[in-house]
Amino acid sequence: MTVSRKYWALAAATALVLSACSNDANELPSPSVETPSASATDNGEGTGEPVEGEETGGEEATDDTVEQGENQSLRADQVLEAISEALDVAYEERSVENVMDRVTGPARRTIEAGFENSDRFGTEVEPIAMTDADSTWSMSTDFPRVAMVFTENPDTGSNHQLVVLSQVEGRENYKLWGYADLVPADAEITFAADTQSIAKDDKEGIAAPAIQVVTEYAQLLSGDETNVTFEGDSLATSLSEQQESISESLGETGTASVNAEALDHGPMIMATEDGGAVTMGYFNYDVEIDRTSAGSTITVGDELAQWLTEEEDSTYDVQGTLTSTYSVMVAFYIPPQGGGNVQVIATSSPELIEVADDESTNPDDE
Repeated sequence: MTVSRKYWALAAATALVLSACSNDANELPSPSVETPSASATDNGEGTGEPVEGEETGGEEATDDTVEQGENQSLRADQVLEAISEALDVAYEERSVENVMDRVTGPARRTIEAGFENSDRFGTEVEPIAMTDADSTWSMSTDFPRVAMVFTENPDTGSNHQLVVLSQVEGRENYKLWGYADLVPADAEITFAADTQSIAKDDKEGIAAPAIQVVTEYAQLLSGDETNVTFEGDSLATSLSEQQESISESLGETGTASVNAEALDHGPMIMATEDGGAVTMGYFNYDVEIDRTSAGSTITVGDELAQWLTEEEDSTYDVQGTLTSTYSVMVAFYIPPQGGGNVQVIATSSPELIEVADDESTNPDDE
């Protein structure tokens, strides 16, 4: 007996898992930064450090460290402007190759994938806003130094995105490391004036170390049990609902699963005034459709079919195990010990980075 099943909108549904999120600014986290005056840090006379672009000792000065007080605001504006200009070049050239001194890590991979998908599907690439609403810069002497910037939505004037910067060593510039849209979360986030970056395995005083949070969040996305307790969020909920919906659609013709992993990029962490922390991690997740019934037909369309056929408005019949892989950046608020559950506070739009059909699992060949 031949059984036919069609699942048309997997790619579109997965790429838009955040569409159900409320855009009500009142529901978004409202981070704040307690910054002292210049007199509290340098007696009003500045730090004596070079401003970016000036020459010292025959070498062009880099960002070096961003100090507190008035000099912090000045240097922060310069760093963000330099990164914004680099992004303008990248978007004009549709490549980050010539701006590697300002873009790194998950941001680089995501922007590159966005350009590729724009060419492949004819979609628009959303620009990354670098308007500084609130920012905090690590006062740590250790590297990498971290900065977190809560950018402002020019239409609403409210916080819009969390942008993470990283400085690997003292003679390198701060680079754009990650970015994600703020999502509804009942979290009050305040960064102290002397905010420090935190080691990924540091568990002192917080509910869980950042490396455990991102590792177990991948387990959560995969539908597994976790030791860390997370508040419900739209990405995890949407993926779970999609897996159930696809499984129901497939019936006896196949199975569906979601498998996620935390990638070895970061995570980047900064301490909050209440003894907690904010961290951002980078994830891949696979949505798999495994055709298990001989003689059955499972047909996909939209982006998945176009990726495999290289033709618009096409369809594709799954041969064995169809795997679509997405990348996503997710930021978390980790409360102090005893302060509640870990919360997702920002998530980037998942980016499709690979589609493959493993024909070796074709049930017709068994």
